[in-house]
Amino acid sequence: MIGAVRPIGLAARYDGSIIQKTCDPPKPKPVKASYLRASALHYLSARSASREMLRQVLERRSKRRLQVKALEPETLALIAATLDELVELGLLDDQRFAEGRRATLERRGFAKRRIEVGLKQKGLAPETIRAALGDEFDDAAQARRFAERKRLGPWRTRGSAEEHRDKDLRALLRAGFSFTLAKQALVAPEEA
Repeated sequence: MIGAVRPIGLAARYDGSIIQKTCDPPKPKPVKASYLRASALHYLSARSASREMLRQVLERRSKRRLQVKALEPETLALIAATLDELVELGLLDDQRFAEGRRATLERRGFAKRRIEVGLKQKGLAPETIRAALGDEFDDAAQARRFAERKRLGPWRTRGSAEEHRDKDLRALLRAGFSFTLAKQALVAPEEA
């Protein structure tokens, strides 16, 4: 519908006949470095992001502003320059984002494997993910923390743990734990 005249409504004339009012579509605004910088700063003021996430946001906003489906190389170069500027200023740091995201997912009790997948989905490089995860990661403690937080197994308040054993196991498996760790996490602490 870009470039077409679109109706905005019907209007009645004094003589009683109906006419259709039309308007021209809005002209696309140019994407400049100042727009990209302001858009990126606005996004980063509300949430933390990786370089890849912010690149996708800026591309999406540029497409909407230009009313196009694909961006020209000049616009992509402007986006890359804006990202480089933000990295240089220290406002965009993949390592800091990865460590913060890892800490959040770790507090939720997710397994190392699930955290790794979550970081990869955010567009982080494998070496950044490895550095953020580190070597000291206790999946057994994480599985127990997840079970306790979600009230699975011995921490269940309604119904017996035996009735819901399969359901609880599936929840732990979805959280990224191995079957062995999931079974161990569902054992009561005094039995272990």
